[in-house]
Amino acid sequence: MKNMTEYKYISIIVNKFEQPFEIKLATPNPDLIDQRVIDDAVAKISGNIKEYDDVFSLENNNSLLAKFQDGEETALMISKTFQEVYEQTIMAEQMTHHYFSSYFNGKYDPIGLLNGWMIDKIFNKYLLSLLSVEGIDGVSLRCGEDVRLASRPNIDFRWRVAIKDPQNLDILLATYFLQNGAVSTSNEMRSLRKEKSNIEQVTIVSNSALDANIWSSAGISAGTAKFPEFISKYHLTGMIVDKYAGMENFRDGFSDKIAMPK
Repeated sequence: MKNMTEYKYISIIVNKFEQPFEIKLATPNPDLIDQRVIDDAVAKISGNIKEYDDVFSLENNNSLLAKFQDGEETALMISKTFQEVYEQTIMAEQMTHHYFSSYFNGKYDPIGLLNGWMIDKIFNKYLLSLLSVEGIDGVSLRCGEDVRLASRPNIDFRWRVAIKDPQNLDILLATYFLQNGAVSTSNEMRSLRKEKSNIEQVTIVSNSALDANIWSSAGISAGTAKFPEFISKYHLTGMIVDKYAGMENFRDGFSDKIAMPK
């Protein structure tokens, strides 16, 4: 039966990083929500994002990342946060055969997966628990083209995630309706290793924003010939926008249009 509940959405923007984070709450009745609970969560999230900014901001010359890029490697010894992200980038490069890359102009730059990593950390720590608050049926956290979302168990509420045409943002290509999960869309080449390809955009749907981010980025670099191997091997779900072939969907590693390896 179709869900007839009419939902309203509360949106809060946190500007504590180079890109804004958007917290969104789905509610059938905003009056049911204890505002103090939201205020407390937003304050904690804001403080957490500020901590990440102190570590990873490239606009701040005193950040650990800026110092690391200048050859000062103490960040790996004094910051568990920096060490965890560094290890994630190394694993991502190995898993994607370096079609995901964290080095640009000879310098380490984890921004390619940082949004997804931060979203997962903040979401798991502060937002999932809000689903037990009266009046909150759904929570989501977005930064750029990465979003993580969840719904209260045992209700028929789904988040709507729209995928736009990379050449014309007024054109809607697809819509995902998800109760839980993450979506990442990439249309920018951010890898030192890249194949000749007509892929213009890759969207990945996953359980974590980090994984979705890594694979959407790797898909752009791996291109038409190589990316299907990863789709099949890692049972990926999402869609590709190809300049000539158009839209190609895949689910759990299978696609009707993409030539999968045997």
